[in-house]
Amino acid sequence: MKNLSLLLLSSTRVLMFLLLSSYYFQFTDSRDGWKLCFIIGAMILFVGNHFLQIFTERIRIRVFCTAVDMLLSYGFGAIFPSSGNLYLIFFGVISTTVFLFFSNRSILKWFSIAFFIMWVLITAEKYYLFGSSAFSDNILNLMFIVYGAIVGSLIRNLQRARETISSQFQQLNDSHGALQNAHGQLSEYSNQVEQLTVIRERNEIAREIHDTVGHKMTALLVQLQLANEMISMDVDKSKAILHTCEQLTRDSLHEIRLSVRTLKDEDHLKVSFLHILREMMDEFANLTGMQTRLEVDGDPTSIPLSIQPTIKRIVQEALTNAQRHGSANLCKVSIQINNEAVHIELEDNGKGTENVVPSFGLINMKERILEHGGTIQFKSAEGLGFSISIKLPNKFVQWSSVGVMK
Repeated sequence: MKNLSLLLLSSTRVLMFLLLSSYYFQFTDSRDGWKLCFIIGAMILFVGNHFLQIFTERIRIRVFCTAVDMLLSYGFGAIFPSSGNLYLIFFGVISTTVFLFFSNRSILKWFSIAFFIMWVLITAEKYYLFGSSAFSDNILNLMFIVYGAIVGSLIRNLQRARETISSQFQQLNDSHGALQNAHGQLSEYSNQVEQLTVIRERNEIAREIHDTVGHKMTALLVQLQLANEMISMDVDKSKAILHTCEQLTRDSLHEIRLSVRTLKDEDHLKVSFLHILREMMDEFANLTGMQTRLEVDGDPTSIPLSIQPTIKRIVQEALTNAQRHGSANLCKVSIQINNEAVHIELEDNGKGTENVVPSFGLINMKERILEHGGTIQFKSAEGLGFSISIKLPNKFVQWSSVGVMK
């Protein structure tokens, strides 16, 4: 559309120059050979200048060609004073070209001054030759020149607006494409993070199964071998060993059920964290006969998803230790949530101990807490049970008009 408009405009422009120049042939005769040469030469120069201005972007060449066009137009007015104000139509066409090609105010000012000087000189010449300046005709033709300048300026502004719109549209398309790519990369990254998180948690569960159930199954195998050897020597001792084997089997089965239950809960993401925690504690109480109690202060939905599995594992380990090592009949879990941290207190009424020697379970618990930048403390006394105090940072993101603040 832009190229078609410029083609039509340029074709009309050069056609006007040729028609106007050829009109001056009627003001010549056979004795005015030099005037004929001027008209023909002017037509050739008009055409040459026209193509130079169309096919170049250099400002100096366009200024030079426009200046030549103005001198030729002045020549028609000065050489053919009897033609009236017809020469002003040349300047009208030129004014459209000037305001179309140039936006520099200095160039526009000097062209306007040059035109005014030429117009004054031709008007003075006509007044000298004919005693009249035809002021009304001059004003009418001057309005045509002003009209041409306005049209040229409007066309230039329209072209700039189209170029700006086209550039902005291209930028919008590029931004949209970049946004789609970023969205795709973000989705892919999110899926990778989710998969890695699942793999990590499942690996930790596998490690727990290996370290707890595997240990118990090894001990069970040793006890069964011992019972097999003792059955013919000491029946009572063999029964005691078999009772130990039964207890080891029950503990292993309990560990497997808890781990499988944890995996099952992770697959149901729509179930709330508090519901999963309560259900796990209730099931543990049903399996072991130990009473459990859960107290929550604050909004549990504000607990970050990244630390929820850790809290669940820690509670699970604390319940198991309370029942297995402390012989407790009550374990209390208190969770306090605020914007800065999640505080967890786990207390049982087991037999306790004077010297807390971290076992594999407590070491694993501590490693989990340290991975999230938290702190953990173990407290116990003989006959006063066992308690664990945990603090996990509750990281959150706040949006503002200036960006993201953590």
